Amino acid sequence: MELLFILFLIYKFIHGTFKADTATRFSLIIIPIYSAIMMILAIKYEYSILTIIATFALSFIGIIIGIFQAYGAEVSISDNLNKYHVPKITIKRGLNYLIGWIIIFILGLLIKLLFEQNINHKEIFGELSTELLRDLSKIFFFTDHSTWFMWILNTSSSWTYDTYLFLKYPTLRKYVLLRKK
Repeated sequence: MELLFILFLIYKFIHGTFKADTATRFSLIIIPIYSAIMMILAIKYEYSILTIIATFALSFIGIIIGIFQAYGAEVSISDNLNKYHVPKITIKRGLNYLIGWIIIFILGLLIKLLFEQNINHKEIFGELSTELLRDLSKIFFFTDHSTWFMWILNTSSSWTYDTYLFLKYPTLRKYVLLRKK
């Protein structure tokens, strides 16, 4: 039954990756800010020289992954104006996003293995379902307590992804950041 649930989550995640979603302030601003706050709080409890070195290395890796993910994103700008007098904008994350997500997940497992020295298949499935749920459900995203290294990867990749899209599509930046009622 657990395997069926994970397969369902994988299907929903992959399907959503190739589907255009409306750009929102919540997904492009609030979630990265929350990730940054959680990253800082999580590192505070794991403070060491190794953590500092890992933070810089993982941030650099996250930035590279974020650029890679954003490079494959498809942004569509509608000619019709919404109630804020700006065009409706949708984003299709695409294959690059999926590949970047998989790389982040595998890196998270490898780092967990490095720090915990052993990991079994149940823990791998648990981590996979947790990460899939975090991406699929905003409620789960805010209630899950992830590890410090996953927050670093999430923060650096999502900030880079969003910043890249904002710089490449000024209309997206206007739509998300500057809209007024």
